[in-house]
Amino acid sequence: MHEGAVRIHYVRLYHFLSADHALDDIAQRRLKISQIDQLNDPFELWCVYQKDRRLRDALRAYKDQMGARFGVLCFSRHWHNPVLWSHYADRHRGICLGFDIDSRGAKPVAYQAERPRLGTPPSCVDADQLLYTKFLNWQYEEEWRSWIQIDERDPSTGFYFYNFDSSVRLREVIVGPLCNVPESRVKDALRDYREKISVIKARLAFKTFRVVRNLRGFPQIKLDPNMTSSHEISLARENSV
Repeated sequence: MHEGAVRIHYVRLYHFLSADHALDDIAQRRLKISQIDQLNDPFELWCVYQKDRRLRDALRAYKDQMGARFGVLCFSRHWHNPVLWSHYADRHRGICLGFDIDSRGAKPVAYQAERPRLGTPPSCVDADQLLYTKFLNWQYEEEWRSWIQIDERDPSTGFYFYNFDSSVRLREVIVGPLCNVPESRVKDALRDYREKISVIKARLAFKTFRVVRNLRGFPQIKLDPNMTSSHEISLARENSV
């Protein structure tokens, strides 16, 4: 490394999706950017202690301005929590994508029982509190987030997307315990990737409340020996569990 060069540190983070959305994002190398008014916590950018009307008015204006210019990519630090699969991956029927994320562009959320107070005048630390603070009961998410400037909507969907790049690198595809997507469909979505991507089949743990790797891999496909057409074989593969 040349003297003065910046050493990039990556952190492995996870994003939960329905199966169809995950396969589409893999194939198109992108993630949907969530807009502020789409997030499931109404306290987003509204988390600080609000002592008077002037502060509330200022926060509303700030939230509106942020919503017009920025969206957010949300990740979790680990993929083993079954509640995350239930809430964000179609009740364990979805897929979790693991990324190496440039840590300069993502920060962990701070979880607090009490609403923080803004300084006067507000500082950079206060701004981070607005962007990266949630109520304590959300801590099961172990959330990291990246705020992304939004530009043009995708014309076919009306959503904003962030394309995979050197700061967001796909590394794992974890197929949920109740997901019936066969390994062949995942590998087909990955067919144009040059880098190696781990494909993992998950299962429910036997001794703990965790989602873990199924060391047996994907279920074996059992074909009816009387089937002769390639179409029938393809149907059997798609419907295997």
